[in-house]
Amino acid sequence: MAAILRFLARGHRNGLDPVPAGVELAEEVGAAALLVGLPDRRGASPQTAESPEEPLVLGVLPAHVPRTAPTALPEPVESAVVAHPERGVGLDLVPGEEAGPPGDDIGDRVAALRRRARQCRRERVEADRRLGVEHRLRWAVGRERDRGIRHGPLIVGGGVTGTIDRMTAPKPRAKPKPKPSPTTRLVLARHAVTAQTGPLLSGRTPGIDLNETGRGQAEALGARLAALPVAAVYASPIERTTQTAMAVAAHHGLEVRPLEGVLEADYGEWTGQKIADLAKTDLWKVVQRTPSRASFPGGEALAAMQTRMIATLDGVVAAHPGELVVVVSHADPIKAAIAQYTGVHLDLFQRIVVSPASVTAFEFSPHGVSMVKCNDTGALDELAPPPPEPEAKKQ
Repeated sequence: MAAILRFLARGHRNGLDPVPAGVELAEEVGAAALLVGLPDRRGASPQTAESPEEPLVLGVLPAHVPRTAPTALPEPVESAVVAHPERGVGLDLVPGEEAGPPGDDIGDRVAALRRRARQCRRERVEADRRLGVEHRLRWAVGRERDRGIRHGPLIVGGGVTGTIDRMTAPKPRAKPKPKPSPTTRLVLARHAVTAQTGPLLSGRTPGIDLNETGRGQAEALGARLAALPVAAVYASPIERTTQTAMAVAAHHGLEVRPLEGVLEADYGEWTGQKIADLAKTDLWKVVQRTPSRASFPGGEALAAMQTRMIATLDGVVAAHPGELVVVVSHADPIKAAIAQYTGVHLDLFQRIVVSPASVTAFEFSPHGVSMVKCNDTGALDELAPPPPEPEAKKQ
């Protein structure tokens, strides 16, 4: 009963707008029945209704419903109000049918309510327990089932909106890593000497063969490269370069492949003239100091020569991945290639020396180009001082 009283009082304190109602309660502890009700909307003053002779309250009518005089009572019944510590509540009492002893009827009702409340509590506790056990079981089973499974994005499919077509994505196959490009070795060899090497600017003049010294140089070059796994031999398509290349290819059973892109620079009107005479011209100074701006009359610019030389060599390297290739060319084209692959400006390429029958080697790897040999003749003759000139020549 105390719990019911607290419930009614709490609802009134929370500011609810209760509907007038009556509650019948009784305690058989030697005291009279206690009548409790919600506040009367008419604002009746608090009163205490406690009397063993008053009839049992069976119903309550709202304030706005007209009431008739009681018929089962010898005299009209006044409104019974129970005093509250903070606010008063009023009850309009309406008599009902005659009931049995208050203690028996009300006591049974209260006991039934208490039993029902205890049963509800037990059912609620049991339901909570079952819910917790089922939740833990589902969580454990799901975790065990999903162990080792990689969940991917949810995909809606099957033609039904909102359904899950699949929950896990197959592990993608690892793409094979591309193999690094193999290293290609490029050997640039200058042709051996001829009768015109030195005093004349031979250029692209046809019909100039190797002299006896030159043939010896070519044979020595071929012997030096004989132990290498040469895959191909290319040469500028003129006599002195082709003859030098043949001495190399003979050791490997290969044919010499002509390669126009590595021809000597086209000197135009300068072709076949003496070096001593050309050195007196203004253009000679440009060729020596700023060759990137030099262009020979009726011929080719040195910058254009470098461009075609590099393009041709890059094509050879691309055609022979992982192989060793020999290309026989001329001094200025080889010097221009050295400048390009080592990051030297063309204006400085005159500082590079490329001797007859010398070897300059590059390695083309995925990381770039490296020069591993430069102007290698297999000897140190270039370091020896030149012999003294004869006295008659000096005069």
